[in-house]
Amino acid sequence: MSVIDDIKANIDIVDLINSMGVGLRRSGRSFVGFCPFHPNTRTPAFYVYPDTQSFYCFGCHAAGTVFDFVMRKQGIDFKEALELLAERAGIRLEPKNDAQRQEDARRARLLEINGIAARYFNYVLLNLSRGEPGRAYVARRGINQDAIDAFQIGYSLDEWGHLFSYLHDKKGYSVEDIIAAGLAIPGERGPYDRFRNRIIFPIRNVRGEVIGFGGRALGDEQPKYLNTPETPLFKKSEVLYGLDLARDAIRATNRAIVVEGYVDVITAHQYGFRNVVAPLGTALSKAHINQLKRLTDNVYLALDADAAGQKATLRGLETIRTTGEEEGEGRMVTTAQGIVRLENDVTIRVIRLPAGRDPDEVIAADPNLWQQLVEQAAPVMDFYLEAYTAGLDMHDPIQQRQAIERIIPLLSELDGAAQRVYVARVEQITGVRSELIVDLLRARVQPARRNDRSRNKRPLLRPEEPPLPPTPSPPLDERRRKTEAYLLALALRYPSVNIAIEKLLEEYHARCREAGELFGAGVEDLLEEPLHQAIWQAYLATPLDQRPTDQESLQAWIETLGEPLTGGAKPLLELLERRPDDVRFRHEAEQCARILRKAQVMERIRRYNERLRELDNEEEMERILHHLRELSTYAEQITQPRRSSTFPDLRDLLG
Repeated sequence: MSVIDDIKANIDIVDLINSMGVGLRRSGRSFVGFCPFHPNTRTPAFYVYPDTQSFYCFGCHAAGTVFDFVMRKQGIDFKEALELLAERAGIRLEPKNDAQRQEDARRARLLEINGIAARYFNYVLLNLSRGEPGRAYVARRGINQDAIDAFQIGYSLDEWGHLFSYLHDKKGYSVEDIIAAGLAIPGERGPYDRFRNRIIFPIRNVRGEVIGFGGRALGDEQPKYLNTPETPLFKKSEVLYGLDLARDAIRATNRAIVVEGYVDVITAHQYGFRNVVAPLGTALSKAHINQLKRLTDNVYLALDADAAGQKATLRGLETIRTTGEEEGEGRMVTTAQGIVRLENDVTIRVIRLPAGRDPDEVIAADPNLWQQLVEQAAPVMDFYLEAYTAGLDMHDPIQQRQAIERIIPLLSELDGAAQRVYVARVEQITGVRSELIVDLLRARVQPARRNDRSRNKRPLLRPEEPPLPPTPSPPLDERRRKTEAYLLALALRYPSVNIAIEKLLEEYHARCREAGELFGAGVEDLLEEPLHQAIWQAYLATPLDQRPTDQESLQAWIETLGEPLTGGAKPLLELLERRPDDVRFRHEAEQCARILRKAQVMERIRRYNERLRELDNEEEMERILHHLRELSTYAEQITQPRRSSTFPDLRDLLG
C-alpha cells in the first residue's frame, strides 16, 4: 500500500471536512452540507460519501478525495496537501535518502529562525523605545494595531548586529543557518544584520509560515525596499504577499485583487477588503497565477496609475497570457457575458485608479470609491486598447500604423463575437476601417499549434516581407464535426435541448464525480469547432424574447448574425430540413451529446496516458492513475441506446 493509500485509510473524509468549517449532516448513506467552494446558502448541494471517501458538489461540480478537498480549500499544491494530511494521519513521510533528511531538517531550522526573527522585529516595534521610528511610520501610513498584529509588522534597529546576536548568542543558532535564512550577511569582521533601520514585513507562505522578509528603508538607505535573498524557503518571484490571510476572502468573493505594495495589501485588509495580495516587486509570474487559480478564476489588477505601474500591469497581463500559452491553453475567448477570458481559466480585469493615487490612498480616503472602482474594472482588452494607443496621434499615419501593429496580435486571439465587437471598437479608436483590420487579421501568420504563439515574434507586415497565408488548425474528424453541427442545430431550434443535455450530463457526473471537475454539462462544453462555439455564444447573447422558437424564426435569426456566422449557420438549417421529426429531437440531441462527450473523455485519457509515460514521480503518477481510473469508468457509462426498429438511427445518418 502506498503512502497515499495509507493516508486515505487513516483519515475519515467526513471528520476532515467537518473540521475545516463545513457543517455536514447525515443524508442516508452520505452526508450533505453547503459547498465551501461557491456561494450558496439556500440548498445544500455538497455531498460527502464515506464509502468511497470522496465528495461531490452538484452546484459547482467540485469533486475528489481528501487530497482534492484540502488542495482546493487551503489553496495549496499536492505536495503541501500530502504533508498536511500525513501529519494529521500521524504518518511519517520518509525522505528518500540521508541528503533529503538533512535538507528537511535544515528547512525546519530555517523556518524556526524566521519565526523567531518575526517575533523579535514585532517586539522591537511595539515595545522598545528605539522602535519609535517604526511606530511613527506605521502611524503616518494609518496602519492600526489590528493590522500590525495580523501581518506581524516589525522594525529592525539601526544597528549592525542586534538581530544576529539575539539569534546566535541568545537562541543558539549557528552562523551558517542565520546566513542561510537571509537574515545576516558575512563580513570581514563577522556577520552583520541584513535589515537595519527598516520597517519589516514578514512574508508567509499559504500555511502562515514565515519564509522571508521585506524591509522598507526609513532613512536614505538604498534600495528603498529590500527582500530576503533567495533561500531554500524563499523564491521572490513565486510568493504573493498576504495570500495566507486573503485565501478565504478570495474564495468567498471569487476574485483576487493584485496590488503593488505591502502597505496596499495591509490597508485593504484593514478596511475589510481581504481578497487583496501583492507580488514582491516583480511582475506576475506563472507561479503567482497558478496559486490564484486554485482559489478563483477572476484576477483583478490594481497596480499604480503612473507609467511604471501601467508597464507592470502590461507585464503582468503578458505573463498571464504566456502562462496559458506554455500550457497550450493561452488563447483569449469570450464568455456569454462578453468578458475577454483566457482558456487557462483566468478572467482578467484591470482596476483603473485615479491618476497619481495608489490603492492604499484610495482605500483610506474613500472605501466606497475603491469598491466602485473594483466593480467598474475594465476587461483586459479594453485596457490593452487604451494602453497601446495612449500618446499616439491617430491622425498621423505612422502612429496609426504603430497602434494597429500592437493591437492586431491581440485581436487575432479573440474568438467569434468578441473579435467582431473589438474590431468595431478599434475602428472607432484608430480610424482604420474595419474591413482593413479584418484583412490584416486574415493575413496574420497563425502557427498551427497554439503554444507556438509565444514563439511567434515575427513583426506584423514588414514592408519587405509579404504576408503569409494562415496555417489552419487541424480539423475535427468529419463524423465528430457532423455530430457537433447537428447538436447545435437542435439546440438552436429547440430551447429545451440545453436543459436536457445538462440533465443527462449531470446524471453521468453524479455517478462519476471526477467528471464534474473535468467537464462542463452544457451544450457549449461539447462544442470544439470554433465556428460552432461562436454561433452558440451569439445565441446565448440574444435576449430570451428574441431567440428563435421555430424553423422560420431560426432562419430569420441566422440572417441577423452577419458573416462569417450567417454562412456557417445556414448548413444547420439544411440538417433540420432533412430531419423534420419534432418527436425525437431530444432523443437525438442526447445521442449527439453521448458521442461528443465520449470523444472528449477518450481524448483526455489519451493525454493522461501520454503524461504518464513522461513521469518518474510516484506521487504524480498516482494522481494521474486515479484520473485514468475515474475517466475509464466514466467512458464505460456513456453508452448509446439500442437501435430503434421504427426510426432511422442517428449513428447511421452521421456516418
